[in-house]
Amino acid sequence: MVSITPRRGRSTIIIAGALFVSPLAVAAFRVPSPASRSKLHPSGNSRRHKYSHRPLIKASVLSDSLGADEQQQTSLGNINISEAASDIITKAIEQQNSQANGVAANGSNGQRQRNKKGHKQRGKQRNARKNGKAIADPEFLRKRTETLLRMTGDGNDNSNDADLGSNLKVEKKTFDWLIDAWSYSGTYDAADYALSLLSRMEELRNTDSATPSIAPDVKSYTKVINAIARSGREDAGEQAEEILNRMIHDEAADLSPNTFTYTYVIDAYARSPSSKAPHAAQRLIEEMERLRAEGDPEVRPTTRAWNSVISAWAQWKGEEMAWGRVGSGAERAEACLDIMEELANTTGNEEVRPNSYNYNSVISALANSQDDGAASRAEAILERMENLYRTTLDDKIKPRTATYNAIIDAWAKSGEPDAAARAELLLAHMMDLYETGHNVDAKPNVRSFNSVLNAWAKSGNSIAPEQAGELLTRMEELDASGEWDLSPDATSFATAINVFARSHAFGKAKSSHELFLHMKELYDKSGKAALRPNNVVYNSVMNACAFSVGDLEEQSQALEIANKMLVGLDESPHGKPDQVTYGTYLKVVNNQMPPSEARDQVVHTVFRKCAKDGMVGELVLRQLREMGMEEMYEQLVGQSSWGDFQLSDLPSEW
Repeated sequence: MVSITPRRGRSTIIIAGALFVSPLAVAAFRVPSPASRSKLHPSGNSRRHKYSHRPLIKASVLSDSLGADEQQQTSLGNINISEAASDIITKAIEQQNSQANGVAANGSNGQRQRNKKGHKQRGKQRNARKNGKAIADPEFLRKRTETLLRMTGDGNDNSNDADLGSNLKVEKKTFDWLIDAWSYSGTYDAADYALSLLSRMEELRNTDSATPSIAPDVKSYTKVINAIARSGREDAGEQAEEILNRMIHDEAADLSPNTFTYTYVIDAYARSPSSKAPHAAQRLIEEMERLRAEGDPEVRPTTRAWNSVISAWAQWKGEEMAWGRVGSGAERAEACLDIMEELANTTGNEEVRPNSYNYNSVISALANSQDDGAASRAEAILERMENLYRTTLDDKIKPRTATYNAIIDAWAKSGEPDAAARAELLLAHMMDLYETGHNVDAKPNVRSFNSVLNAWAKSGNSIAPEQAGELLTRMEELDASGEWDLSPDATSFATAINVFARSHAFGKAKSSHELFLHMKELYDKSGKAALRPNNVVYNSVMNACAFSVGDLEEQSQALEIANKMLVGLDESPHGKPDQVTYGTYLKVVNNQMPPSEARDQVVHTVFRKCAKDGMVGELVLRQLREMGMEEMYEQLVGQSSWGDFQLSDLPSEW
C-alpha cells in the first residue's frame, strides 16, 4: 500500500492494489477563494432542468478571451474534444443504439406485423423456425452431411431406402433440406458444405441412373446460391454468378433460373465487400428486366431484388482515380428509386414500384454517407413518401417510425450547424402525427429520442446540455403518462452524458455523474435490463471528467468522480473495465493532474492493473505517449514510445 499525503492539508490518495480511496489527487492544487472563482465563472441566467446542479453557462471569462480552436486546447492538459477516446465512446453509444432498436432500413414493428409475407423476424431467426434445432446445432449438420456424402460415395449404398438417422433418408429432399439449413446456419464453412452437397447431387445425376430423383433442380441450385450469398466472402458474388451461369448453359437439364435465383446472386454481390459488387448487381437487375421484357415467365425484377441493388450501392465508396475518389454510392442508391418508379409506370410491373422498405434503405444509405446535403436529401425522400401516401393511401409506402428515425439519424451524422434543431423538429412532427391520428405508425419510440440526443451531442451548441436534460425529463414524463413506452434506457443516459462531455459547460463532470446516479436509481427501482449500467455509461462519465474545464476545484472534482467510476465498474456485476476505460482514465489523469510524483504513481498503478486485466490496447498506449513520460513509458511497456512495435509484441497476458 502506498500513501500519498498532499500539501496544504488536502485529502489523501490511498493506492491499494490498483484502486483508490478518497482520491482527490490534489497534491499540487491550490483551490482559489470563492471570490476568485466567481470571477472565473459568472453564473449566467440559463434555465434549470432536473439534471442541472447549477445554471448552465455558455463559457467562462477565460474561454471568452480565446478563439474557437484555443478553447479546446487550454493549459489543463491539451484538451481536445475530438480525442480517440471520445470518438470510440460515441461510436459505442451509436452501435448500442442500433443493436437495441434495430436498423431503420428493416422497417418498423408495425410494418412487419402488417405484412404477412414479410419480415416477422430477420435473417436467421425467421428461418430457424423453418429448419428447427438443426440450424442452431452446426455439429448436427456436419454429422448428417458427412454421413450423407459418405453413403452416396463410390461403392456405398446410395439407395433411397438407406437411413441417415433422425428420419432422414438418401433422397433429394434430404439434400435440399441440408443445403437450406446450411444457408442459415451462420457458420464459416456453410457455403463449402452446401457446394459439396450440390456437387454430389450432380455426380449422382450424371453417373447413377438408379437414383435419378436425386438430381438437383432449380430449387437446389438457388438454395446453394443463397448459402454463398450469406457467407460474406469477398468473392461471394462471383462464385454465385458462376453457378448461375452453370444453370444457364447446362443443356442436359432444364435449369432455367428464376426470380429467386437472380435475386440471391444480386444479394451475394450486395453482401460482398468487393468494390465491383454494385456494378455487377446493377448489371444483373438490368438482365432480369431484359428477360422479363423478352417474355421469360420465370424472371421479373421485384422490390426485393432492387433493394439488394440499393444495398450494394450504399456500401460503394466511389472509384479511385488519380485525382482522388469520385462517385457517390448514396447518390446511385437514390437514383434506383427513380428507375423503379419509371419501370413501374412504363412496363406495368407493379412489383418494382418502390415501397417503404426501399425508401428506408435509401434513407439509411444517405444517413451513413458523407455526402454534402445528405440529410436534406433524406428528408426530401420523406416528403415524397408522405405526399404519395396522402394521395394514394397505399400502406406499402406509408412512412413509419423507422423511416423518421433514419432521417433523424441522418441529421445527427450530417455535421450541419442546425442539425440538432432539425432533428428535434422532426421528432415534434412525429409526435404531432401520432397525437392527431394522421399517422399513428409514426409514434416516436426510445430510439427516436436517443437519435435526437445524439444530434445534440454532436452539435457543439452551447445549449446542448440543457436540451439533453429536457429531453430526458420529457421521456420520463411521457412514459409516466402510460400512453407512451418511452422510459429512457442505458443508451439514452450514455448519449446525454456524452452531450456534457462534448460541451464547454462548467460542472460537466458533476452533471454527468448526477445523470449516472439517477439512471442507477431508476435501474435499482425498476430492475429493467435496458437501464442496467454498462461499460459505455461508465466510460461516458469518465470521458466527461477527462474534458472538464474550469478552476482547480473543478479539476479535483473531475478526478474524484473518474475514480468513483473506475472503482464502481471494477466492482460492478454488469461489466469490467476495458481498454477504453483505462485509456479514458489515463486521459483524466493527464488533463486534470499536473506533472508530479503523485501523478506518476497513479499512472504506474493504473497501468499495472490494466495489464493484469489484459486490457492494454492502442488507446491505453496512446494516452501514455501523450503524457510525454518517456522514461516511465519504457519502464511500464518495455519499449520506446517512439519505437515501431505492434501490440502483438507485448506480453500475451496484457
